[in-house]
Amino acid sequence: MSERLDHGKHWFDEVYGPSASEGLVAMQRGRAQDLARLGIEFNFGDIYSRPGLTIAQRELLTLASLVTIGGLEPQLRGHTKGAIRAGCTAEEILEAVIHVVQYAGFPKALNAIKVVTDQLVELGVELPEPLGPSD
Repeated sequence: MSERLDHGKHWFDEVYGPSASEGLVAMQRGRAQDLARLGIEFNFGDIYSRPGLTIAQRELLTLASLVTIGGLEPQLRGHTKGAIRAGCTAEEILEAVIHVVQYAGFPKALNAIKVVTDQLVELGVELPEPLGPSD
């Protein structure tokens, strides 16, 4: 195993939990395992390990990016879990999705907030109360 892969696995497991990197590779078949390993090496070994941002900040940025792209529900669920593990609150996560509406539009934000909210509930995280209409 390469040093770069080991480094990536360390950061992936920091976000998703012990041995999560092994699980990601194991759930793939054939050449898809190569792609999973490359993703771990690049995304977590090269990018997540850089200085300047905390893992929590990186997870909020990742969630915002996924919302903007749209159609990436499995990744939204995974990074919602990662954001909680990194110390983000439900309020921070939901506000990040709400913040992105101005750039991504309502359809993507509404779809994303449903996925994120459902994942928070599944994780047993208490949801913040709605703020209600502004006066």
